[in-house]
Parts: sequence; C-alpha cells; structure tokens
Amino acid sequence: MIKKILKGTALILVLVSLVFIFWLQPERASNAVIFHGGDIVSLDTENPNPEAVYSKDGVIVALGALDALLAQAGDAELIDLQGATMLPGLIEPHSHALASALLGAVVDVSGFKFDNRAAIMKTLEVAAQEAGGDDWVLAFGWDPVMVDDLEPPTLAELDAISPDKPLLILTQMMHEAYVNSAALKAAGIGPDTLNPEHGTFRRDADGTLTGVIHEVGAIGYIMAATPQAPASAIELILSLQLSKYARAGYTTVGVLGITPRKDDSMAMLKRVASKATAPVRVRAFEMATTGAVPELGGNERFQELGIKFWMDGSPYAGGAAFAEPYENSALITERLGLPKDHLAPVNYSAEEFNADVARYHAMGLQIAVHVQGERAVDRALDAFEKALAYSPRADHRHRLEHAALITKEQLTRAKALGITVSFFIDHIYFYGDKLPDIVGSERLERYMPMRDALGAGLKVSFHGDHPATPIGPLRSFRTAVTRLTQKGNIAAGPKQAISRLEALKAMTIDAAWQLRMEHIAGSITAGKRADFTILAANPLKVDAVDIMDIEVIKTWIDGQPVDTRAVTWQHITLGTKAMWDMM
Repeated sequence: MIKKILKGTALILVLVSLVFIFWLQPERASNAVIFHGGDIVSLDTENPNPEAVYSKDGVIVALGALDALLAQAGDAELIDLQGATMLPGLIEPHSHALASALLGAVVDVSGFKFDNRAAIMKTLEVAAQEAGGDDWVLAFGWDPVMVDDLEPPTLAELDAISPDKPLLILTQMMHEAYVNSAALKAAGIGPDTLNPEHGTFRRDADGTLTGVIHEVGAIGYIMAATPQAPASAIELILSLQLSKYARAGYTTVGVLGITPRKDDSMAMLKRVASKATAPVRVRAFEMATTGAVPELGGNERFQELGIKFWMDGSPYAGGAAFAEPYENSALITERLGLPKDHLAPVNYSAEEFNADVARYHAMGLQIAVHVQGERAVDRALDAFEKALAYSPRADHRHRLEHAALITKEQLTRAKALGITVSFFIDHIYFYGDKLPDIVGSERLERYMPMRDALGAGLKVSFHGDHPATPIGPLRSFRTAVTRLTQKGNIAAGPKQAISRLEALKAMTIDAAWQLRMEHIAGSITAGKRADFTILAANPLKVDAVDIMDIEVIKTWIDGQPVDTRAVTWQHITLGTKAMWDMM
C-alpha cells in the first residue's frame, strides 16, 4: 500500500513540474535586507523591540531605528512587514520527521479524524479490500483515550478484516501496535519467538500470541518486516515533510530518534536536510535501539548531536513508569485493559542503563531520555549523576524528554546536574479532559509542570512529538500559556501555566540552547543567522485563546524566504528519481 501511495505522489510531482516549470522559480531577496513596518520581537537583551532589522549575506548585522539602519546600509532592499510580527525562527526541539513522513502515507485511523470505533473498523476493512496482492495494510493513529468507544481489536477481528494480507495498526503515541496472524507470520513471529530487547510480543495465559506488540523494541522488529520503498521515494516524502514544518512556522526541527530502515535512515535524513535548499535546519539524535554511534559535525543546516533512549512508555498505553499506580477508572481497567493498581516497569535496569549512559557520555555525546513517570526520571537522573561524577562535563546539556509527572525535587536535582527538560505540552490540549481518569485530579495539577521547572531555574522547551500530534506550534504556545484542553471546558493544571514571553523563549532561544545552536539561532541578535518567523499578529498581544489561529505568513533562513510551497524544485528532482526507481 505504501509503495502505491509513494508512486502516486512521485507521479503527481513530475506532472505538476511539467505544467508549472516556470512558475516554480523560488522567491529570492537581495543579499542585504532591512525589515521594518511591524512588531519585531527580537529577544535580544539590548534591543528587545527594534524598529528595524538589517541582515546581509544571511547574517543579522544590526537592529535599531530605521533611519540609523538606512544610513548604515542605504542600498539594502526594504521589506515592509505591513503590520505583521517578526519573531526569531521558531524551533521544534523534539519531533520524528521520518516517522511523520512515512505514517502520513498510510491509513489514518486517528482520533483527529474519527470519533467512533465502527467508522475506524470500516476504514480498515476498505483498506484491506483495496490493498494489492503483496501489500501490507498499514494504519496509524489508534487512540482509545481520544476515541471513547475504542476497545482494543482482537486477533480474530483483525484476521477477519484481512485474512491473507498482513495488517498492522500503530497507536497514536507509537508505543503499541496491533497485528493480524498474516503479519505475525510475515515477520517470522511464532510461538517460540523470544521477546526482543525493550519490547514484548504479548501472549495470553496459555502462551498464545494475541497480536499486541508492545513498546519500541518489538514495534521496530515487526516494522522491519514491512515492505521497504526505494530510498529515493522515502527521501521525497521526507523532503515534503520538512516543508510542512516550515509552512507551520518552524525554521529548525530537532529529530529525536529516526525510524530505522534496512538502509541508513540517518544518512538519508542527512542527504535531504543538509542541502542549502532544505526548508528547515535539522538537529538529530540516533535511536539507542539501533546501536549506531552518531557522527558529530555536519553543516549549519544539518548536524547530529547525540543519542536517544526510552526509559518508559506512553501514559495512554499503560507504559508510563509513575511513582503511584494508574487510576482504577473505567478508562484504565476496561478500555485499556490494564490491571487494577497498574504500575508500568522501566525499560532498563539500573546497571544496564548506567553503563550505557557512562559510555555515550564519555564519547562527548548529548543524551536525551524519554521519561514520563517519576520512577523513569529517577533512573535517568541516577545514571547522569554517576556518569558526571566519574567524568565531569560542564556543558553536556543532557535532556529529559516529555517529563509528564516530574516532581519539584527531581527538577531541582536536574538543575544541579545541568540537565535540561523538554515538555510534551500537547498532552494537555489533546488529553487533558481524560487525564483525571489516568493520573487523578491531584497529579493533574503538576502534569507537564513547566512553571515548576522555570521556578527551579531550568532552561525548558516544549514540543509536539510529531507524528504523535499534528504540527501546530501556535497551538502548543497557547496551551503552555492557558493550559486549556481541546474541548476548552477545563484548564488542566492551571498553576503550571507560563507567561507568553516565557513560552516564546521556550520555542526560540531556550530550544536553540538545548540543540546547541544558540550561537546562530534563537534570537534576533547581531552576528546570528537571519532566521525569522513572520506571523500575521503578535502572540504576545492578541487574546490568549486566539493565539493558535494566528496565520503564519513566511519563514526565512539565512536571510532568504523559505520556499514552503507544496511543490518545489527539490521535490521535483526527488520525485523524478523516485518514479524511475519504482518503475
């Protein structure tokens, strides 16, 4: 199925290129540009709201009064913002670009599209009927928390939907999957197959496989058996995905673990993202499960920084290693099927994880660890503390990712160790109404505790973890400021709300620091690269509830407008090669 979609995408791009070959010339600005005529929020400590900004050869030269900059560079091109707002380029510090690209090409069964189980099951039936003879049926977005009646599918149900073709359904948070018997067979998973490291092929009381695939190690095992499209086709949809980030207002994306393929996924990302025409800068982390060691270095568009671990799983699949049990609500015990007083395990033993962290820390790598529950946070902090005691590094910038229920004491300890935190704030927007059934009302008051983190003196950011949620930086901004849920009828943990300026810093200068690029990005400051996000209104001034509705007008990188159209020359080039490779 995915090959058919990719071939169709490539063909469309090639045909479009023939029709619009002259129209597709990218917009260019002069090498010297002065921006004026709108709100400029620079985050520069000496000139936070300049009247104008002057950039030359991709670098910010000066900011200040328009007359002064005209006298300094009178021959520069003048760009009138016409009342729009110019910000430092927005930064997404934690996303999964390749997974977003691949899963955007499969069957959508998400709660963003469906609100009932019957419609989802019908969609799967149609997809199975339409799939070719040698295709897998791949679906993404199964979400029993967002969709109220979404009971887990049984192996018998999936076998009835697709008796012969392998069927795989990946849950929204990507920590659990459901497969039919044909998929188990195609992946070589049988009664005697051992569980892979950091994952489980679940079995019933009799030891019979249930079709439930739990956690990243097991999911990676079965995904490796799915048909692999040519690298050129994957590069095409990856390039299209990077353009989606730019259209949403991002100028830099942190890729925290890249979906493994039989070829080198990181090399593929590097080929696409390191080009001068790439629509965003990329900073990448290898997945620890691949065993790869990052190749540090690169250019200003693409760099590898370190390694990513998963210490626990998703709160919405029973995998978060909380200090206290999950709530014994109907959502937990009936729909998710978890036992009473459920406590999830951590994915690594202390001995194993301490050794891994010490090894990568000694290599000079930055280490990021997925942690949701307090026990996962403790395991990560213990390992960092031991590694730092043995091999001190003053500027390591190791990271805790998501940190749903990190405590004040743990935040204080993280600050003392030089650890930084990135929060998955979209949990509040999309799941805040259901969180009382998962963690209870008391724990909800400190869920994604950004205010506590800032109070502890930490540099923090927030992220969308795409494709776990749709790309939407201004939605995340509004959520951090208001803590309003999608339904809008409650503010989840309102005491953890942060100010608008703090939210902007979390999306710019502090996120840049987390990605080791504060010297070139994160603020509009002389000497940094001319990376900007232009919005139709100022998020620091509009009504808070309207922030997510602000239009993104344009992004700029290196003093040039980014080509964010759906079809660009880079897409056409990749599309032509992909068509050739798939013929």
